Amino acid sequence: MVIVIDKNSDKKTIEASLKKIQVGKKKFKLSDFAGKLKGVFGDGVDFQKKIRNEWD
Repeated sequence: MVIVIDKNSDKKTIEASLKKIQVGKKKFKLSDFAGKLKGVFGDGVDFQKKIRNEWD
């Protein structure tokens, strides 16, 4: 989307046009994704040791 700001635009017009862009966007937090695979791999440390065990 393109916003055209003229030299004579006032602050209200600029803020209103910027709000049009931000309507559909949602900020994601890390907590939205934390724990999604809980129970699939068991304990995280044991899983990492099993996967990264290069000497066995």
